[in-house]
Parts: sequence; structure tokens; C-alpha cells
Amino acid sequence: MKNIHLYIIISIFTLGLISCGDNMEFSNVHVLTDEEKAEIARQDSIEEAQKNKINADLILEYTSEITISQSLYDGVAVDVEIEKIAELFGISEAEVLAGIAGESDAPEVKGFAIEGTTHADFSSATNTNAPWGHWWDANGDVTEWGDDAMLFAEFDVESGVFNVGQYPAHLEDGQQVKFIEALKYDEKRVAVAITINANSPEQTSATIVGEQDLSIEVAPKSSYDTDSLLFDLDKTLSDLDVNSIEDFSFIGVNPDGSYNQEPVTGNGFWYNGEGFVGTYGEDGVLFTNYGDYSDNYISIGQYPDTLTAGQSITIKYGILANDKIEMLNITIEVVGYKDPETVPAGDPESVSIDIELSKAYSDDYASVNYDVKETLRNAFKMTTYQIHSAIASEELKLYVNEVSEDEPAYTADAPGYWINADGNVCEWGEGVIWCSLGHSETELYIYGGNHPENAVAGTTINSTLIATCNDGSVTMNVTFILE
Repeated sequence: MKNIHLYIIISIFTLGLISCGDNMEFSNVHVLTDEEKAEIARQDSIEEAQKNKINADLILEYTSEITISQSLYDGVAVDVEIEKIAELFGISEAEVLAGIAGESDAPEVKGFAIEGTTHADFSSATNTNAPWGHWWDANGDVTEWGDDAMLFAEFDVESGVFNVGQYPAHLEDGQQVKFIEALKYDEKRVAVAITINANSPEQTSATIVGEQDLSIEVAPKSSYDTDSLLFDLDKTLSDLDVNSIEDFSFIGVNPDGSYNQEPVTGNGFWYNGEGFVGTYGEDGVLFTNYGDYSDNYISIGQYPDTLTAGQSITIKYGILANDKIEMLNITIEVVGYKDPETVPAGDPESVSIDIELSKAYSDDYASVNYDVKETLRNAFKMTTYQIHSAIASEELKLYVNEVSEDEPAYTADAPGYWINADGNVCEWGEGVIWCSLGHSETELYIYGGNHPENAVAGTTINSTLIATCNDGSVTMNVTFILE
């Protein structure tokens, strides 16, 4: 379109040269006439109209509401009129759904998306966990899960609905996001235009009628195992004017001071390092729950390998009933691990063991394991916790077939590898089995499973894993049998 503008201006300038007298001054900037301005405006309007036009033979438009969540991927189910799509395509509704699902011998119904700002096609059918559906930013453009993501749409071929969800804490009250999912079959195109209006949840009017200041010492963990913390249940029942824990619900406190009433751990919340409600996998370092232990205990857990000794975090965990809140102010002190083991006597050494892992082929990543704790302890002359810490700090290294001077490049759960039919390291796409070294404060084991697509029953693979640490080494001759 810029070329059109340039052509108009050059033509106008040329006409001006032809019509002017020989002695006229040509150095002045040409002033556009009303007619010329109108022509440029007309061209601009054509460009804008083309940009805003949805290229589809059928446009299905839907509007729905989503309540904003600070911690959940909640949303809404949007029914899609599959019968109208089937009528346009000239096939049955079942064939439309089968085509979207990518079933063999089904009509080639292709999913794609239409960008919000340009209305250009985005050719991939999905970047979500559904056969058709995408992540969307605030402008209605396709994006990835992450900082720019506002919504996702995942089509359910069983129910014929788009499940539209949100990225936690990204939407704002009153925000409107419109996005366009699309299908094509032969030369026919359908656009499913969905407008989502975001609204803040209603805030509770409950007041704090009682508080309990509690504290607990925890050691850094590499698991989600929880510690129990005693609270005064009788005081809580009395302050809230209830007779049973069945009347309880739970709240957390957001960074802005508002209450979060969306438990994500059963009856509790993830908390960030500042002690406010956070998000699992992003800024969550601690979590609470209720119901794991007896009625007068709550659970305190942690995101594995995130806490360090010396940290102190205070969180607020509220118990709600009758528009009243009993607030538990919990200070978590992170202390060093108290190792119950002693270091085996002697100097580190090199040892070799034979390991057999056997499992039935499965179309998932189910694993089997083999205990190597005592072997590693005696070879490295370290406690289980010390070895576990060495794995976390990458001081312990795991190799396949031979030790290298290079840093290990793990291709499976670290430290671990995908292994091909020859027993050598490979990437996931070429792997038949995988083997890794599992660890916690109290356990050390070799575990592994089969690739759902590349592996077949009746396969036996031989490989060698070599672990080195503290000037010792353990050579593990692994025979992996798929029954």
C-alpha cells in the first residue's frame, strides 16, 4: 500500500511540473489539494478495511465472561455450533469432529488461527494440549504460554466446545480479549470469533476475629513431603462460632492485600518468597494444606530444591466461616538438614555392579527402579544426604559407557539419559529407553522406562552408567528388559 501512496504523490508532482510555466520556482513543497487528500484517505480506508476483514465463508461469534484468578487456569466452556460448520463443509458433524481430531480416514479438516491485529492466517492448528486451539495475547494475536499470554482455547472433540482458560494473574478487571480460531475444508473457511470479558471476583466482606502466631522449623527438601504444624483448633471453632471443621473454608493474602479464596493445593495455597499467595512453578516456594493430618494440624510443604538454610518467611493462612476469619500467622524458619547418617569409613573407591531393570512395555512413561544407595554411599564415602546434595549441585556426574572430561549433557531427567537400541546416548526422538539417577534426602536409585512410540515388547538393551563423585566412581552395568 505504501507503493500506491508513493505512485499517487509522484504522479501529482509530475502533473504539476507539466502544467507549470518555464520560469516557475519548483523548490517549494507541493501542497495537497482537497481532492488529493481525499484519494489518500480512500486508499487508507481500503487498507484498514482489508486488515479488519475476516477471511471466512462463515463467522460464528460468541461472547462469554471469565472471573479473574490469581492462581488458577480457570475459564469457561464455549459451545460451538458444529452443525453450521458441517452444513458449510458439506459433511456430517461426526466427520467434522473426526477431522479436527486427526483420525485416520477422516476428512481433512484443518485447524488454524487468525491474528487479531492483522487478520493474517496462523497456520499451525495448535500450540496447546488440544488438537485445535492456541494461546492468545491481549491483542488477540497467537502467542506462547508465558509473560504475554492472557487466554488459551482448547477444543474438546468429545463435547464440541472450546474450553477457554486464563493465564493466572494476567487479566485485568474490565479487560476484553477477542480471538479467532478457524477451520478450513477444501476451499471453505470458518472463523470462530470468541470475545472474553474479564471480571474481578467479588471480595469477601469477612473480618479477622482471631489470630494465632505460629512458627515451624523446616529443612530444605527435594520433595513435596510436608511437615505438620499444630494450631489451636478449639480457639478457632470458638472464634468463628462453628461446631465442626466441615464449616471451614480457607483464604490466603495476595500481594495487594486482598484475600485469595481459590485454594490450589486442596485446602491451601502456594506462597512466594515474600509470604504472599504465589503461583506453582513460577514464584511459589511454600504451600499450605489442611486435611493431611489430624484436625488440629495443618501442612507446610515446599517446592523442591528452592529453600536454603537461613531463610525466614512469614505467611498468612486464613480459616473462614460465618463471614469471620481466624488468621494463622505462620513463620517458617529454614534450618540446615540434620543428617542422621555417618560417613562410611575409608577412602573413596571405584566399584562395579550389575543392574537389571525389567518392566512390561507401556504406552506411557511408567518407570521401575533399582536401589543403589548403599553402593554409592560406600564408593563415595558420603552420606545419602551428601550425595543427594552433590547431585543437586552437579558435583556428582553421570556418564554413559565412558567418562569424559566434558560436562555431561543430560537428555532425560537429570542426571539421566535417553538411550537407543545400541545402548548409546541419544535425544528423546531416537530413544528406546531412559535411565536416570533418582535421589532424595533418604533415597538413591536408578530408575527408567520406555519410549511410548519407539520401544517394542521383547526388547533388551544393555548400557553402562558411570557415576563419579568425591574421587570415587560407580560403574553400573544396566540390562533393561522390556517384557
